Amino acid sequence: MPDVAPDVERTVLRCGVLIDGTGSPAQADMAVTIEDGRVAAVLTWSAYERGNGDNAAPILDYSNATVVPGLIDAHAHLCWGSPQSRAWVDLDNDPAAIVAWGLSSCAAALVAGITTVVDCGSPGGLALKVRDLVRSGIACGPRVLASGEAITTTAGHGEDIGITADDVVGMRTAARGLVARSADLVKIMVTGGATDPHTNRRQPQYSTEELRAAIEDAHRLGRRVVGHANATEGIVRAVDAGIDIVAHCNWLGADPGTVLLDRPTIKRMAQDGVVVDLNVQGARRPLADTDGEVLDWAENSPKPGCRWDLLEPLRQAGVAMYLTSDAFGPAIGSFPDQLSQAGSEWRLGAEELMSRVTAVPAQAFGLSDRGTIAAGRDADIAAYDGDLRTDLSTLSRPVAVHLQGRLVVAGGRLGPPRIALAHAQEARAQTGLLDRVFEALD
Repeated sequence: MPDVAPDVERTVLRCGVLIDGTGSPAQADMAVTIEDGRVAAVLTWSAYERGNGDNAAPILDYSNATVVPGLIDAHAHLCWGSPQSRAWVDLDNDPAAIVAWGLSSCAAALVAGITTVVDCGSPGGLALKVRDLVRSGIACGPRVLASGEAITTTAGHGEDIGITADDVVGMRTAARGLVARSADLVKIMVTGGATDPHTNRRQPQYSTEELRAAIEDAHRLGRRVVGHANATEGIVRAVDAGIDIVAHCNWLGADPGTVLLDRPTIKRMAQDGVVVDLNVQGARRPLADTDGEVLDWAENSPKPGCRWDLLEPLRQAGVAMYLTSDAFGPAIGSFPDQLSQAGSEWRLGAEELMSRVTAVPAQAFGLSDRGTIAAGRDADIAAYDGDLRTDLSTLSRPVAVHLQGRLVVAGGRLGPPRIALAHAQEARAQTGLLDRVFEALD
């Protein structure tokens, strides 16, 4: 396994199995050439050898591994923690400590093969600071898109990671304020949530008009909007208001213990290109334990056992859907393990599973530079030990991660951030200059 190394202009990856993220069949014994941080070509290894016999570009041998696009976890909370976690409680709401927690989360994500994270709400919007530290090269981590705080109501879901808006004017002001602080997206708590039982996850927190006010201004300012939505009525209102992405999409009826799909709204979602953000752990849990009985399931069809089954009508209608961790802090590092378990339970092929954490979320957020391994795309690439086609637990064994071409993780070891590399190179250059001066003096 190669050592973590500084940037090189050209690299060649030899891939035992290549899954490109598009959902197309995997290919064996492939070559991926990388130039200046982007994929230059994807071709068979034999074709590469025929055309590049005298090429001196370094070759990284992943011939015993499966190579995939860097994973995109499009719903996580890098700077948030569970109240049951002693480590999180001990931070005592100190902003500097929370930023450090977020940077630890970034390291855990990158080592796991996650090269892009969408942060969907953080205390004080501190994920924006984490994003900027990584972008500047001061810290090493995945590329981060951050919403800042989430928009919620007084006594609403997620108040500890939110800003409060209670009417149309407040919604416009909140959306504008987040964009003014350079938020990459806007997150709205459309309904109550399970972590705040008093908020009632079976009821919407906002009217259609209130949601539309925030969404219209976010769109005017070039931002996509993610809506946390458990209740069916909340989903309906969000779609009517023009939401881009529905997170969770639980279709909870107003009455306790009921689940109620709204078929006309599903059709609208497909027509309008609304995307579903599905938390893997939540989608695996039995409906009977968490949500209740489905009231309007089609006759002669097996009743859904979990939320993944429940969303089959959306998949049949053509609604795009990506998989996320919704993880708190460094727990994001367990996302690949969650994916392997879910994929096995749902009998997903490796190609479909990977597309739902690469190409689909990239398209949902307009990230045309990543999400697939193809010529011209940024070389965000992860390699896992084994053959993912036959063993989804391969995702538990990351061996290397490239971020925009640079090898940042090798053998589970995280490389230094860019600024550290730059200073080291500068120090070496200065040392060389001093050596030449002393030689001249001698």
